[in-house]
Amino acid sequence: MKSKKAFTLIELLVVIAIIGILTTVAVVALNNARAKARDAKRVADIKQIQTALELFYNDMGRYPTAAEFNSGSLLSTSSVGTTTYMAVIPEAPAQVDGGCLDTQNQFIYLASANESSYTISYCLGGTTGSLVAGPKCANPSGVTDADCSGGGVGSSFDGFAACGDTGTYGGEAYATVEIGTQCWFAKNINIGSKILGFATQGDASSGIFQKWCYDDSTVYCNTYGALYQWHTIMGFAQTCDSTDCSGQIETPHQGICPTGWHIPTDDEWTTLINYLGGASVAGTELQVGGSSGFVAQMGGIFSYYAGFCTGRDSYNIIWSASPYGTTGAWQRTINAGSATVVNGNYWLRGAGLSARCLMD
Repeated sequence: MKSKKAFTLIELLVVIAIIGILTTVAVVALNNARAKARDAKRVADIKQIQTALELFYNDMGRYPTAAEFNSGSLLSTSSVGTTTYMAVIPEAPAQVDGGCLDTQNQFIYLASANESSYTISYCLGGTTGSLVAGPKCANPSGVTDADCSGGGVGSSFDGFAACGDTGTYGGEAYATVEIGTQCWFAKNINIGSKILGFATQGDASSGIFQKWCYDDSTVYCNTYGALYQWHTIMGFAQTCDSTDCSGQIETPHQGICPTGWHIPTDDEWTTLINYLGGASVAGTELQVGGSSGFVAQMGGIFSYYAGFCTGRDSYNIIWSASPYGTTGAWQRTINAGSATVVNGNYWLRGAGLSARCLMD
């Protein structure tokens, strides 16, 4: 009886190994192709959104507010009817690619204070056309290699090279001023999405910031800067206004400021005040018209006990990064028309005060 030819065990193992290698190569190639397709979609979607934004701007003389953009459609209504610029604003592919973070993978739109500019953050997992991998920031001028996801942590201060320059952050222009050995923003911060007073500002730990405007008026934010709860300026979860989060504070602590800048500590405020001649002199020097160039606008405050406090034009109270107990934080009060900077005071973290940035 003739024996039948068959594969030996070694031959079978070799065949199985080859099939396994080919399968792995095919899966990797397929995953790479899918990732490239997602990146291509991100780029194409952003270009379409930018085109729709420019059409909106041409008709309305401004870019949409964050609320208008987040409605899911770009529309304008006039006496002659409704114009649709984009029926459905696309969302970023859910799959995170490359070294992108979850928060960077979203399309996050922010308008400047007067809607004269905007930023849209997104992230590419790999090189796509002329764009390299990493976080991207789209604006009316094009696309930059920056992370503007929420206009906060990780975002760049575009156009800034040395103290005295004016840079752009979150669609807003900020002059800078050198005072002694320190370099400061020459006006209060005004970034984030506006919400109404008594609506608690949401978690800022993802780099998405909310703000209050005095009397719920955007005009006040544009003129005097926004009002923030302490957890917001620190980039923390909302619970940090009532619990001890001191272990999360870094040195220096960037918080709501752009990369290379930080929220000043109480000691750094003291350094500024001492350089200007002490509390009896610094109050005048820090105000509008003072020789320091700090330009402290009297922006008022928000209190949960009294709402937007009366006498808005009487003081500017600015947070520090230094906590006081578990529910307070140190601040500086600059009184209008008075040669006094109030030292050693603190406010409950849930209040709405101004914020400044100091260069690292």
